[in-house]
Amino acid sequence: MSNLISKKEIERLAYFARIKLEKEELKNAPKEIESILQYIQKLKDINTEEVEPLFHFPELTNIVREDQVEQTGEEIRKKMMKMGKDKDNYLKVESIL
Repeated sequence: MSNLISKKEIERLAYFARIKLEKEELKNAPKEIESILQYIQKLKDINTEEVEPLFHFPELTNIVREDQVEQTGEEIRKKMMKMGKDKDNYLKVESIL
């Protein structure tokens, strides 16, 4: 097996990705990543000259209900004003800080 990725490169990638790798993970990572890269290389080597591209995916529809307006913004505002203390058409709430 050739060294497609070094331990130092993995440490650097883990640092930038903010991934903490244990010593055992770091020890096995080069072999694991190398096997993934070799598999990707095999996929690149496959001859796809006579394979027609897939232009369409099966028709998918999203089953959702139609939007229905139950209350307008003005109705909601009036309802909130009735529930709380208001001052000059503003809703007064407890301090949060």
